[in-house]
Amino acid sequence: MRKQTTLFFLAFVLSLWVPAGWAAEKLEFGVGLRTGFSATKKQETFHIHELIAYHTLPWDWQWNGGWVLDTFWEIHFGILSAAGEDRVLLSTGPMVTLQTPWKRLSFMAAVRPAFLEDHLFGKENLGGEIQFTEEVGLNMALSRYISIGYRFQHLSNANLYQNNPGLDFHVLEVRCLLP
Repeated sequence: MRKQTTLFFLAFVLSLWVPAGWAAEKLEFGVGLRTGFSATKKQETFHIHELIAYHTLPWDWQWNGGWVLDTFWEIHFGILSAAGEDRVLLSTGPMVTLQTPWKRLSFMAAVRPAFLEDHLFGKENLGGEIQFTEEVGLNMALSRYISIGYRFQHLSNANLYQNNPGLDFHVLEVRCLLP
């Protein structure tokens, strides 16, 4: 198990640098803050707080009528809290957004492998350190550089471990595209 965790962590660290080289043509960077709480009842109440760094990837598609599908790479540094205990949660992976013709509103979806410092929170056992997070949501651009958003986020270990309760969150965020 220790070898699997070490390999996962190494792959995670390498993924932080590799995607930046792909996006050299239209590279834009941004940062954000997120906070959320359990969407479903569990033995413990969970809260999530994350700092996000992201950049564009070189792939996007535009259609007549103003719809735009854009790609990003995200890195999340977070804290998962429950039962008076805080655990570091790191994740990285792709995100796609579908921008509406109205430009201010976009839909998004993302999936990321994640590494959780410890999987025990009071009475709740999340199974193991390797997790996966998937999310869907909405973004509202307040200006060219600032947006707010809502995400429905799921975190689980995808049955890698015997115990896999999974967690669902309602998450609010603020993002800032760096000039």
